[in-house]
Amino acid sequence: MRAKASQNLYIPAPKLNQLHILKEIAGDADITQAELARRCALSVAMVNNYMKELCDLGLLEYRRKNSKTVSYYVTPAGKEATDATEKELLNELLSLIMQAKAQVHEIIMSQARSELRRVVLYGSGILAEIAFHALEDAKINVMGMCSDDPSEVGQEWCGRERINSSQIRYMAPDAVVIALLERSDDVYLSLTHLHQYGIDLIRLDCRTTEIPGINHGLVYSTAAVR
Repeated sequence: MRAKASQNLYIPAPKLNQLHILKEIAGDADITQAELARRCALSVAMVNNYMKELCDLGLLEYRRKNSKTVSYYVTPAGKEATDATEKELLNELLSLIMQAKAQVHEIIMSQARSELRRVVLYGSGILAEIAFHALEDAKINVMGMCSDDPSEVGQEWCGRERINSSQIRYMAPDAVVIALLERSDDVYLSLTHLHQYGIDLIRLDCRTTEIPGINHGLVYSTAAVR
């Protein structure tokens, strides 16, 4: 099942709304406009307008079952338009991923106090995966991925071993990249002892943190990931 469209900062373009509507109808010809509105995060009025437009374009047609019930069907032209839009969307998403990698790399480099050759990642979500590929592209060795879940330690992640935070100091990386947007403050504070071993902490969130107990008075901050 397709994930529900975002209702936050991401605002789908009209063509993408059309794609969502056509795909939902292709999967259920009897779907109601109210249910379409719910799944596509649109108002019923907007769905009604889009469906009229799709019918006028020959991408959608309806068949009346009775005086109260109408079924909608995606036409062959609608199927072609759906395929073309999905290909266009995929290309745009790939472009956004490349931009995200470049920006994550920029954020990491802006916090590095010296040349980075070896790092440990903390986190295993999408942000960590983007950071992993950004670092690999920059020829920076990702030595492992730190997990705070004991059951995950020793397992494989992107070809690297999941490790416990207690192992980091012995691996002697140049830095730990905290690739988390939640719990990042707690993780950051739990790792501040690594500074005494010459290991920097780099954050990928938007927070500014003054390191407690560090006499050099450095303040680490990050730019927002846009």
